[in-house]
Amino acid sequence: MTTLAVRGGLAFINGSFSQKDILIEDGVIASTSADAQKADETVYAPGCLVLPGLIDPHVHLREPGDTYKEDFRTGGRAAIAGGFTTVMDMPNNRLPTVTRERLDEKARLAREKAPCNVLFHFGGTDSNFAEVRKADPQSLKLYLGKTTGELMLHDPTALERHFANFHKDRPIVLHACGDSPDEAKDLERTYANIENCVSLAQKMQRRIHIAHASTGHELLLAKRWKGCTVEVAPHHLFLSKNDLERLGPYGKVYPQLRSEQMRIGLWKMLEGADCIATDHAPHTPEDKENGAAGYPGLETSVALMFDACAKGLLDRIWVAERMSGRVAGTFGLKGVGVLEKGCAGDVTIFDPKKEWSVDASEFQTKCKWSPFDGKALKGKVRTVIRGGKQLYVDNEFWD
Repeated sequence: MTTLAVRGGLAFINGSFSQKDILIEDGVIASTSADAQKADETVYAPGCLVLPGLIDPHVHLREPGDTYKEDFRTGGRAAIAGGFTTVMDMPNNRLPTVTRERLDEKARLAREKAPCNVLFHFGGTDSNFAEVRKADPQSLKLYLGKTTGELMLHDPTALERHFANFHKDRPIVLHACGDSPDEAKDLERTYANIENCVSLAQKMQRRIHIAHASTGHELLLAKRWKGCTVEVAPHHLFLSKNDLERLGPYGKVYPQLRSEQMRIGLWKMLEGADCIATDHAPHTPEDKENGAAGYPGLETSVALMFDACAKGLLDRIWVAERMSGRVAGTFGLKGVGVLEKGCAGDVTIFDPKKEWSVDASEFQTKCKWSPFDGKALKGKVRTVIRGGKQLYVDNEFWD
C-alpha cells in the first residue's frame, strides 16, 4: 500500500474551507482528518487552497481528425497544468463522435495518451437514434446553431425525438446559440432556442444543460425549469466586444463576445450558473486568420476565477463548487469532484497569492496563444495529484 498526505492547506470539504489534512491510500482518499497519519510521501500546502481535482465539462481536444491543433496528450497536459484532473470532450471533431465505434476509438486513444481522466459527450444527429442507444452515453450533445464541424440539427423533429428517447435522468447538453453576425438576430435565435428547449424539457420532465451561456437573460430563461442546468465560460465573463480590436482575427468565438453592458449583465445573473466551463477550443494562428472560432482556456480558467475572488468580485466557495462538485453532480459523475473518503485521490493545490502574467507561448496546449496573453493574475495552480500521484508541481510535470 502506498500513501500520500497533503498537509497544512485549507481543504474544500462539504462546501467550506477548513484546515484539514488529506490522506490518500493506493489512489483513493482514506481520510480527511485534521491530522493525517504518517505517509510514504507528504505534500505540504501552507497558505494554499486544497481543492478536489477540478472538472471541466466542456473541452475540444480535437482527436481524432485535427491533431495538428491538439491531441489527447497535449490537451490532457494542458488540463493538468490548469488544475483539471477530469475533462469532458465534445463530439464535434472532424470525425464526429456520433457512432459507438467512434466513441470507443476516442476512449481508447484517451486512455493511451491523456494524463487526465477524459470523459465524452456523444453527438446527436438528425438520424442516429440507434447509435445513441447502442453507445448508451452519460450525456448527449445537440447543436441547434453553427459550430466547428457539421453536427447542427436540421430536421425539426429530431430535437423532440432525442428528448423523448434519451435517458431522462441524464443531461442533454444544448448548443443553443445563434450564428448570425448581427447580434440582435443572434440573440433572438439563442433566446428562442433556449425557451423552446426549456419548455420541451419541462413538458417531458427531463434534464437538460445549456452550454456556454453568454448573457444574463440566458441564465434567466434556463432557470425557469428546475431540471435545467447551465454553464458559463470565463471568456464571456472577462472579455467583451471592447476586446475585439485588440484580438483581431483571434477574437472570433461561438457564442460571440457580447457588449460590455451585456457582459456586466451576465455577472449580475451569475448566481444562477451551475458550472464554470472553459470551452477549450484550440486553433492554430493560421486557422484563426482564416476565420476559425474558439479560444484555448484550460490553462487560464481557474486562475481567472480566483483572481476575481482576490478582487472581491466572487466568493471562493462559489468558484470551488462550480469547478468541482457541482459539475460532478450535474453530469452524474461518481467518485470525483469531492474530497471524501472512498473517492478518487485527485487533488488540485492552488496558491491564491502567486502573481503571474499569462504567456501562452509557455503553455502545454499546442495552441500557443491566448486571448488573455499578458494579463496579470493573482493565484496559480501549484500541484496536481491524480490517483494519489503527483503529476504536476511548480510548472513542471513529474512524468
